[in-house]
Amino acid sequence: MPDYPLPTTEANPPDLSAARIICNLADGNAQSPTYNTPPVPVLSAFGDGKLCECDLKGSWDLDRAIAEKSGELVRCARKLGNAKSLDKWRDVLFKVGDRAFLHCDASMIIAYAGSPGEAERIVREFTAAYGTMKPPAGGSFQLIRKERYDAITCENVDLGPETVLADEVFALHYPAGSGDWHRRFVAKLTARKNGLTILEGSPGTGKTSYLRHLMGQLKDTHRFYFIAPTCLKILEEPEFIGFWSSERAAYSDRKLVVILEDADDALMTRESDNRDKVSAILNLSDGMLSDFLCLHVICTMNCTAADIDPALLRPGRLVSHRVFRRLERAQALRLASVLGKPLRHAEDYSLAEVFADEESEVLPRPHMGFSTN
Repeated sequence: MPDYPLPTTEANPPDLSAARIICNLADGNAQSPTYNTPPVPVLSAFGDGKLCECDLKGSWDLDRAIAEKSGELVRCARKLGNAKSLDKWRDVLFKVGDRAFLHCDASMIIAYAGSPGEAERIVREFTAAYGTMKPPAGGSFQLIRKERYDAITCENVDLGPETVLADEVFALHYPAGSGDWHRRFVAKLTARKNGLTILEGSPGTGKTSYLRHLMGQLKDTHRFYFIAPTCLKILEEPEFIGFWSSERAAYSDRKLVVILEDADDALMTRESDNRDKVSAILNLSDGMLSDFLCLHVICTMNCTAADIDPALLRPGRLVSHRVFRRLERAQALRLASVLGKPLRHAEDYSLAEVFADEESEVLPRPHMGFSTN
């Protein structure tokens, strides 16, 4: 018999009794689960038979698991960082039974088995043996990124307890009236299912510090996501909708909040170079798509409100627009006194200037352009 399939004819009818798997093993996706496809070793074992999955997000001691379960290890890959604490495992696959597998990476495990109960049992037993999940004292957020082969994933980042401010400390950090606005804003984030919030202010005025505080206060009811300024293009990609759909299904009991930091380009009046980004925010915050995804979008910006696309400021879409102002000298002196830091003389200060250990060194710059001197 030849080692390749014979053409399908009347004399050689197609074999419908077994599934055929055709894949390129050199393709990196072959060994990694995607939204709809398990790794190739799993597909090879199950064919067209019954296959059930169970997944769990969290953290696990994969160093110890790999050492103790080396006989069950099928594949693994390790990414080294500049320090050992930054080393990470990915695409770790164990064969834990005749037709049972467990795929692990830094933030999720997925069990594959012949029944839902068996898949759940594998996840629970592995978590009991190797889970390191501890609720952080502060809040947390999910760092969204685009992985190899265009897969959109997220990684959990825990924040320390110092990021959640007591009421009296909050009052020192932000101008008068900020506490009342914060309480109203939290109530809106809790009551509304979607919408857009814009936090405006010059660099160093406390926008990011406020968001860390907000994450800590709402860690039990909301799930926060962060998109870096260099990754805003991800908003325009079709795969982004599939990512949000999966997150909404997995965390149906939480309010989902996505944070876009320094998102000036995505908020300014639509031009040829930013039209897709602005449209994406419009759809996520109050379009028909938002009725399904139920997302809150929080953007920080350094430009002024006069530059914002008018459609983003429409009542009903805009949850809040807050300007973070510099501290007047009297309040900055009180904060500096509590911190035990000296304060140079000025009319007003950013939070960053009050917290700085020393004045920034300003380098002299040569004069550019025409001069009569």
